[in-house]
Amino acid sequence: MLCSHGRQAVRFVHSDARHRTIAVLGGGISGVASALELSRKLPAAHIVLVEGDNRLGGYIGSHRESVGTHSPLFERGPRSIRPVGYKGLRTLELLDSVGLTPRLLTVSKSSPSAKNRFIYYGGQLNQLPSSLFGAIKACVKLPLLRTLFPRILKEPWVPKKADADESVHDFMARRLGPAAATNLASAMMHGIYAGDSRELSVKSVLPSLVELEQKFGALGRVFWPKWINSRYTHREEKKDTRKVNLDDSIIKMAKQTSIYSFPNGLGEMVSAIEAELIASPNVSIWKGTPCKRISYENNKFVMSFDGTATLYADRLVSAIPSARLAELLPDLPHLGHNPSAHVGVVDIVLSQPDGSAKLPIEGFGYLVPRAESNPDEILGVVLDSSAIPNQGSTKFVKLTAMIGGPFWRARTTLPTQSELEARALRALEKQLGVPKTQLDSQVSLVRARVLKNTIPQYLVGHVDRMLELREVVNARYPGLTLVGSSYNGVGVNDCIAGALDVCVEIARAETSQPNGGTTGLEDI
Repeated sequence: MLCSHGRQAVRFVHSDARHRTIAVLGGGISGVASALELSRKLPAAHIVLVEGDNRLGGYIGSHRESVGTHSPLFERGPRSIRPVGYKGLRTLELLDSVGLTPRLLTVSKSSPSAKNRFIYYGGQLNQLPSSLFGAIKACVKLPLLRTLFPRILKEPWVPKKADADESVHDFMARRLGPAAATNLASAMMHGIYAGDSRELSVKSVLPSLVELEQKFGALGRVFWPKWINSRYTHREEKKDTRKVNLDDSIIKMAKQTSIYSFPNGLGEMVSAIEAELIASPNVSIWKGTPCKRISYENNKFVMSFDGTATLYADRLVSAIPSARLAELLPDLPHLGHNPSAHVGVVDIVLSQPDGSAKLPIEGFGYLVPRAESNPDEILGVVLDSSAIPNQGSTKFVKLTAMIGGPFWRARTTLPTQSELEARALRALEKQLGVPKTQLDSQVSLVRARVLKNTIPQYLVGHVDRMLELREVVNARYPGLTLVGSSYNGVGVNDCIAGALDVCVEIARAETSQPNGGTTGLEDI
């Protein structure tokens, strides 16, 4: 009856709610979190997790590799998580439930990694302020921010716009001026979305700022103390944190933490979840089983695979990219509207036997805005060794350069591995200020790869499109749930919290309890 690889004919048809089958399509972090939550909430149901690749985790994956006498940690995609807000606590709740909180490597808010973040502008690295006082001081001293100061003073009197969507660039230019939009906003969107601020929807990627404008007409409220700003509560903070089952000590730790990971990277998270899924009697995991066709017949989802395998499911949780789901359910609107960014990732290791490999700055890293001369199309560089100091030896320094994103949107061919490696080394020399002699003598490894279609780009109008999609899902495919980075946030916390919350609603629906909807799009 159960099949671990989906290579034989399988038919699940059940007549009562005690033995219903729920398929989870896609084994990235949204998919594995969904499968785990459903297996716990609905122990009588059969949960089938289907993944086209031969591994789980999607873009989350970690491994160590010997480089000389060292074993640096390499991440496939994300390398740290911020424990911020309700979604951050939901992620910690999941980690605690699989026994991972004792293994957390936390970086405090007072660390250089938290305080030292830079933008490359005017041919040099400019340190961004990490406090309100620092922001005022920086507006006076830094050329990057000097033109911003008079606009900040005028900002409370800028008329608010009717509640319609616009690009991040247009929103920031309207409220803080074109310099802030071109330099700061573009760099921020390079870092978070590998995207173009002129195309990204402000309602989707910076909803709290839109809320501030609509409610108060001024963005400056974001810097006010909470006791003064009590009338403003962002929608994320409105969620009842009492629903999060966490010890007070973990919540206290989260408030003091800037970012966290694990000794062997974020891949530990996927491994721990997979281990519980394997041990769960009501879960089947099909790896290396790409879905070829989905139909909806007699209130069941019929999923076809290579060979003779067929899966009949009472519910379907889709955790695959929306563009891929568009191929399987083409009558659903807007799934293929948003493109996803291609990102070149270059790992670099500098090492010296005596531990003398050092960098000109200490901190998390730097971003490059659109306005800066940037022929190598660098988005930013993460200083891995100082971002999360306890993941490696002090005798080497590891960095990661991100390249491409919006610069590659119109490209038919992408740079080769050797071209990406050369670009990253030039960035270390020209932008970070690492002397060429040091690069020549200390570089132990340079390795590039391209992550294709990695980060969804929420184009202007995304919210309205998702609202229409929600209505169509409810009308045509009752029992279909959409989770993952294509819909309501691209971060790890977004994916996990969205998956966990909607699976709670699925469990309520399956047990005939009142629920808040199960499309996965209710919070948009």
